[in-house]
Amino acid sequence: MNSLFTRKPIRMLLINFLLVILFSACSSEKHMKFLGVPIDGRTEQFANELIKLGYTEVPSTIENQVKLKGVFIDKQCEIEICGTMKSQAAYKVKVNVPTENRDSLDVSFGKIQKLCSSKYGIGRSEYKQYRNSDRFHFNEPRRIRQLNPGDFTRYTTASGIIFVEVMTNSISITFTDKLNSEIQKIEMDAAYI
Repeated sequence: MNSLFTRKPIRMLLINFLLVILFSACSSEKHMKFLGVPIDGRTEQFANELIKLGYTEVPSTIENQVKLKGVFIDKQCEIEICGTMKSQAAYKVKVNVPTENRDSLDVSFGKIQKLCSSKYGIGRSEYKQYRNSDRFHFNEPRRIRQLNPGDFTRYTTASGIIFVEVMTNSISITFTDKLNSEIQKIEMDAAYI
């Protein structure tokens, strides 16, 4: 009878220990990083971390958004930091890389794809080449694919999604944090209920 009472506290201790391990393993998900800074905290806090790296703040007219300017991938860019509706948690960073002409667009898009592929693995690309009516001339020699607005490559990681898209005169790179974008969805759903 005495041994029964001594085993029960050991079992409870073992169960508590396993629960602690389980909860710590579940909470070990990490936030996506932009320039080595986790996309976490309020938008102003995240923007201040980027300002420490040399970016400057630009006035923004959009609610829940902070705009910065600075050099990214050797080009002067505009960076938009989007925050959630209620808690103002940073959940998305969008970088607009300007291009001067079509050649610059092709080179920059290829360079960004190689950089992302080396860091995040192979992405899934989609090209809008089917909008080009010239493609129906089947007797032509091989045509070189031209980039069009809307062409993109998506890189999915455990901590979020990187979306590289061709725009009219720029390339947009969007870093979306998985954990904070879930908060954004919850806050948006709550606002519309």
